[in-house]
Amino acid sequence: MNKTPKFDKALAEYFSKLELDEKGGQTRICKLSGKEFYVRAEDIGFYKKIGVPLPTLSPTERWRKLLAYQNTQSLFKVQSAYSGKSIIATYQPETPFKIYEHQIWFSDKWDPLEFGRNWDDKKDFITQFIGLRKDVPRPNLVTNTTNVNSDYTNASTHLKNCYLTFNTMNGENLYYFDCCDGSKDCVTCEGLFNCDSCYACQYLWDSYRCFFCEHSRNCLDSYFLYDCRNCQNCFMSSNLRNKKYYFRNQQLSKDEYEERMKEVNLGDYGELKKYREEFEKLKKDAFHKPDHNFRAVNSVGDYIENSKDCYWSAFIDDCQNNSYILGCLKYKDCHDLVGGAGGELCYEFITISTANNYNVRLSSQIDNSRNIEYSDLCRNCHDIFGCVGLDNKSFCILNKQYGEQEYWETLDKIKSAMLADGAYGEFFSPGLMPVPYRATFAATYDGFRDYENAGRYGYDVAELPVQKSETQGDIVNADTLPPDIKDIGDDILQKIIFDKEHDKYFRLTPYELSFHRRYNLALPREHPLITLQNFRDIYDIRLTFYNRNCKKCGVSIESTYNPERYKNVYCKECYESEVA
Repeated sequence: MNKTPKFDKALAEYFSKLELDEKGGQTRICKLSGKEFYVRAEDIGFYKKIGVPLPTLSPTERWRKLLAYQNTQSLFKVQSAYSGKSIIATYQPETPFKIYEHQIWFSDKWDPLEFGRNWDDKKDFITQFIGLRKDVPRPNLVTNTTNVNSDYTNASTHLKNCYLTFNTMNGENLYYFDCCDGSKDCVTCEGLFNCDSCYACQYLWDSYRCFFCEHSRNCLDSYFLYDCRNCQNCFMSSNLRNKKYYFRNQQLSKDEYEERMKEVNLGDYGELKKYREEFEKLKKDAFHKPDHNFRAVNSVGDYIENSKDCYWSAFIDDCQNNSYILGCLKYKDCHDLVGGAGGELCYEFITISTANNYNVRLSSQIDNSRNIEYSDLCRNCHDIFGCVGLDNKSFCILNKQYGEQEYWETLDKIKSAMLADGAYGEFFSPGLMPVPYRATFAATYDGFRDYENAGRYGYDVAELPVQKSETQGDIVNADTLPPDIKDIGDDILQKIIFDKEHDKYFRLTPYELSFHRRYNLALPREHPLITLQNFRDIYDIRLTFYNRNCKKCGVSIESTYNPERYKNVYCKECYESEVA
C-alpha cells in the first residue's frame, strides 16, 4: 500500500513526461553553472526507485552544495548558549545559531521537541525548516561523546589523547592529523589507515615507523618512499615491491644500508630540508598509473579502494554500485553522497563520522537512521521529515510528534506541494548553508576555490574573521630555532613559536617534542595547520580527467595526473610491468 499516494501519482506522471534520448538518458543544463550535464539511464532508474525527480544541477555543483554545508577544519571561539563559557566551535563568532558544548548537546539536558511547530500549508516548507534550524541548538563540533582528552578535534570519533585531528575515526595519540581510521602515535599526517608511529606521511596503509612516505602500503622502518608496497628498511625510493635495504632505488646489503643510514641526520633542519627537496623530485620522476585506484572493479573515479561498480566517485572504500559519491566507506546503491561509514539507498546527503543509514536523502549529519528527508543532526530515528536535532524519534515533522497515520497523510500533502512547486528533490540551496563558504569542506580542497563563481551562485563567500590567540610570553622566531633537535631544550615548551612566513603562532606540545627526539626529527618551522593544508592541496576534489598518452607504449589513456606536472604516466599494463 502506498503511504503517500498523491505524491506517488504526481511523481509517476512527471517521469512519464520525460523526453529521453536513444540511450534512455537526458542532457540537461545546470541551473547554477549553465553547463550541460548528462543524466544516464542508470541514474534515472535510481531516481525512479527512490522517488525523486531528476537533478537540476550538474554532478560538480551537487558536490559543491554538499561540501559547502560542513566545516571540518576551521575552528573558532564562541560563547556557549548553554553555559556562557568560551568554547571551540566550527561556527564563526557572529553565527546566528545557538551553540552548545557537544557533551551537553548529546545529553538529556534539553529537548529538541520543545522547538516543534505545525506545518503551515500557506508557506513553503523549506522556509519553515530553515526557521526551525535557526532555533534548535547545534553542537560546537561535529563529533559525539566517544572522544577522550581530545577537545581540539573535529569531524572525528573514538579518539584518545588527540590534538588538532580531523576527519578521523578511531585513533590514539594523533597530533596534526587529517583522516582516516585506526592509527596511533602519528604526527603531522594525512590519509592514514591502520598506521603506527609515522611522521609527515600521506595516504599510507598498514605501516609502522615510516617517515615522509606517501602512497605506500605495508611498509616498515622506511623514509621518503613513494608508491611502495611491502617494503622494509628503505630510503628515498619509489615504485618498489617487496624490497629490503634499498637506498635511492639501489639494492644494498644489510650492512651497506646501515652504514649509509648512519650518514643521514634528519634531526638537522638544513639536512632534512635537502632530503625533502630531493623527495619532491623523486615523486615527479616516479612511474604513475593513470589513477590512484586499488582493487576497483568496473569503476570510474580516483582513490577508489576495494569497490565495485562505482561511477564518478572518489576517496571511497568497500563500496558497491554507487554514483557521484565522495569520501565514503561501506555504501551500497547510493547517489550523491559526501562522507559517512555505511548506508544504502541514500541520496544527496552529507554526513561525517556517522554510520548505518538507510534511505536517507536531502539531509545532513544523520546517524543510524532510516527513511529520513530534509533533516539535520538527527540520530537513531526513522520516518521523520524536516527535523533538526532529534534522537530516537519517529513520525515527526518540523520536530513535532505525529501519530503514524497522521504523519503519512501530512507528509503526502507536503511532498505533493513541494513537487508541484519544483521545490522537492534537491539539497538546500547555496544561500541556506549554515557556515560561510570559505570555512567549508568545499574551500578546504583544491577544485572549489573559485570564490567568484561561488558568490554568483549564492554562497556566502565573505572573508572569514581572524581570531588571533593571545601571544603573551616568550616569542621565538621559527627560523632562529637551533637547527638540530639535539640542541633543543625543554624550555621550548614554554615558548611561542612565530611562523613569520604565514604570520601564525604555535606551541610545541610535550608529546610532539618527545616524538621528534625519539625519532631524531628536526622541529618544524611551519605552523602545523599550514602543513595539513599543503597535504590537502594535492587533491583535485572536482575529479578531473586528462586525455593523454602512455609515456611508454603511446596508447591513449584518461588520467587524473595533470600532464603539466607529471610526465611519467603509464597505462595500467606498462605501469605494472615497470614496478613488478
